[in-house]
Amino acid sequence: MTDVALAVGGDQELLSDYRLACDAFADALRAARGQPDAPTPAPEGNVAAVLEHVFAVHDTLLLEPLGAAPPDRPEDEPEARWAAAVTALFPALAQPGALDQRVLLIGMVTTDVLIHSWDVSRAVGAHVPLDPGLCQSGYDRALENRKVLERSGALGVPVAVPEDAPAQNRLLGLFGRDPNWCQPVS
Repeated sequence: MTDVALAVGGDQELLSDYRLACDAFADALRAARGQPDAPTPAPEGNVAAVLEHVFAVHDTLLLEPLGAAPPDRPEDEPEARWAAAVTALFPALAQPGALDQRVLLIGMVTTDVLIHSWDVSRAVGAHVPLDPGLCQSGYDRALENRKVLERSGALGVPVAVPEDAPAQNRLLGLFGRDPNWCQPVS
C-alpha cells in the first residue's frame, strides 16, 4: 500500500470516527428535547449552555474556516441546527486538502462531541452509549496532548477512575467527569 493510500485510509477512518461522535450527539439532542435548563456534569452548565458550546466550536473552528457555514440554521431548534451543521460539514471535510492542517483538531473535536453527548444525555437521565473504540482513541489522544489540553482548560480537574475501568469511564474521568454522575434530584 502506498503512502497516499494510507493517508486516504487514515482520513476516512478519522471522518468515520467523527461521524460516529456526531451521531451520538444527535441522539443526545433527541433525548434532551425540551429540557434546555437541565443541569449537566459539564463546566458549561445546563443543556442549553453545552449545546451552545458545541455549536460555537463547530462554527468557529470548522464551518466558518471551511466556508461551509449553512445559511439556514434554525437557531431555536437544536436538532435541526445540528443536522444542518453536520450536513454542511462532512462534504467540506471530504474536499482535497481540507484535513491537511486539521487532523489533530478533528480528533479533539471528536472527543469533545463524544463527551458532551454523555453530558447532555446524563443531564436528562438518558443513556446514549458511547462507542468504546472512540472512547479509547479519545483517551489515548488526550493523554498524548495532556499539557496542551490542561493549558487550554479543556480537561478540568480529573476525577480518579481505576486504570482497569472501561475506556468510557477513564475518558470521562480524565476530562473531569464523574462517570457515576446522575441528574440531581429536586
